[in-house]
Amino acid sequence: MKARKLAPALLAAAFIALGAASPAAAAPAAVRSTPVTHVVALVPLNIRNGPSLHHHIVGQYRPGQRAAVTGLSNDYNWWRVRCPGGGACWISANPSYSRPVAWR
Repeated sequence: MKARKLAPALLAAAFIALGAASPAAAAPAAVRSTPVTHVVALVPLNIRNGPSLHHHIVGQYRPGQRAAVTGLSNDYNWWRVRCPGGGACWISANPSYSRPVAWR
């Protein structure tokens, strides 16, 4: 009887421990090169500190604002761009949200 009561508690503890890893602690995202050098935001576009919706929002581009591209995620879903304050950030590469406007 005790084993049955203990098993759900152990599973819950394991689930919490595995889910506790933050995106910041995850391995760096794999990035591929791209001939695209700039994209434009088509909608208000969140700037994130990593290539997923689970990463923190660190800013936002307004529609029509350009971003300098430094790479593309391996799954082609995220542009790595220069953060407005320096460093690398990420924005969606979904063609409904951003569009390439300059190439090498």
